[in-house]
Amino acid sequence: MKKFLTELIDSNWFFVSLIAFVVALPLSQALVSVFSGVMLLVALLEDSFSNKINRLSERKILLLIPLIFIMYLVSTFVTRDTSFYDVQKTLFYLVIPLAFVLGKELNSKQVRYVFYTFTCSVLLAIIIALIQWPFMKNTGGFAIHKISLISHIRFSFQLVLLAWFFVFLLLKNFISIDLNKRVLIGSPIAVLLGYLFLQQSLTGILALSASIIYFIFYLLIHVNKKWRLVGTVVLMLAVLFPVLYVVNAVHSFYDIDQIEVDSLDRVTAQGNPYKHYPADPMVENGHYVNLYLCPAEMREEWNKISAIKYDSLGANGYAISSTLIRYLTSKDLRKDAEGVKALTEQDVRNVESGMANYIFERRFTLYPRIYQTIWEYYVFSHTGNSNHQSFSQRIEFARAAITIIKKNFFFGVGTGNWKQEFADAFKENNSKLSESLYASAHNQYLNYMVKFGVLGFIFIMFAMIYPIVKTKSYRDPYFLIFLVFMFVANFADSNLEAHMGSSFFFFFYSLFILVPKDYLLLDFSVNPKPV
Repeated sequence: MKKFLTELIDSNWFFVSLIAFVVALPLSQALVSVFSGVMLLVALLEDSFSNKINRLSERKILLLIPLIFIMYLVSTFVTRDTSFYDVQKTLFYLVIPLAFVLGKELNSKQVRYVFYTFTCSVLLAIIIALIQWPFMKNTGGFAIHKISLISHIRFSFQLVLLAWFFVFLLLKNFISIDLNKRVLIGSPIAVLLGYLFLQQSLTGILALSASIIYFIFYLLIHVNKKWRLVGTVVLMLAVLFPVLYVVNAVHSFYDIDQIEVDSLDRVTAQGNPYKHYPADPMVENGHYVNLYLCPAEMREEWNKISAIKYDSLGANGYAISSTLIRYLTSKDLRKDAEGVKALTEQDVRNVESGMANYIFERRFTLYPRIYQTIWEYYVFSHTGNSNHQSFSQRIEFARAAITIIKKNFFFGVGTGNWKQEFADAFKENNSKLSESLYASAHNQYLNYMVKFGVLGFIFIMFAMIYPIVKTKSYRDPYFLIFLVFMFVANFADSNLEAHMGSSFFFFFYSLFILVPKDYLLLDFSVNPKPV
């Protein structure tokens, strides 16, 4: 073991710092900051000055990324608000690429072990999450989002990246390895993607879907012509099936009960009067929420079966009464004594945890997540209310960003002014969003244009794309997969202005730019030579 580690490390402490960084990546935001600093420190101290100068000359193209950080820094000083909030968030634009520019070369084996170690750390993070899940206080249908040690969105990117690593490792070595090794290499794919779907990060799943479509295109170009027809059919199905699934979900959601006000029952089975609000558009599973309401009966029956009283708050911070009303509606039960009596013990636990619809109990299907998104849009389109609704808030954020961009098209508003500009835009758009929820666009491209205008956005895209073209890294299909899924994910969130998003992206971006060409080829006999 000692001999193996000695040969693997090969007196390369920069490699060791990379290992420490990827160990921290799925486990701790604080440790990611620490080890990114360690990476740069090791790169600065290790090896001779002349060797570092030579590497700087060879890899200077990667210094375009730190120029983006300088844009943030300069913009902070020339805007009225000199807060360094954005500078702190984008520090990885400087630290990580600079560390890779100065750090010692990695051989193919060392690059693979960076991915192997990263896999072990991600699997450990999954195990920890699954162990602590039963002991966490439930907060409604998507409590699963909170079990990861870092943001579930950012963690989903790590899952996708590693799943593709093992796909390409398998493809590159399929002929040269035996069945046991094929199974060993392929098995992590199922675990990683299984957890991705269990976690139900819609952004991560959309990013995975985009990368799968690109991968099928890649195969179509590279496979034998006789297989291209089959590949084309597979590609069409890969696109068509999820589209049809979502269309069917939307159609099912909008299959709403037709009501005739005059035919609604006026009293409960116990003879108490119902309250009906037919003009209220709120629905659950196609049933109107505010019909057949008898709060007195619900309160009495609920207080008999639950320790959390009807007028108390549930685990999600919302009133039990409102959660109960929605939950009963989702099961097509009337909001009276008979409806509450029809609830099972599991139903009661669901309501207490803040679950507003029984379909959210389904943990191993995407439908609840898709339903939630459709429901949020329905509520927003009918009421204009987007508060505490992930998808609807993104619409409001994007509308505000576009309002700002129209007024500051070429140069943006700067990194110091965007908070006030967004607040003004929300008010100008007559948004019903609570001021406590004001935020920038959950879209990386819109955020760049808000702060730096279209001209700044073009420079940032150039700074990220030109190194790929200059080094011809686009020839690596695995790198392109990474770029594709991050490109799509950035439409749904400002990942490159988030701590764990920017650290993840720029680490692997820099690594892919500099990796040896044969890093995916397994060699059990000789150690690959450094580039």
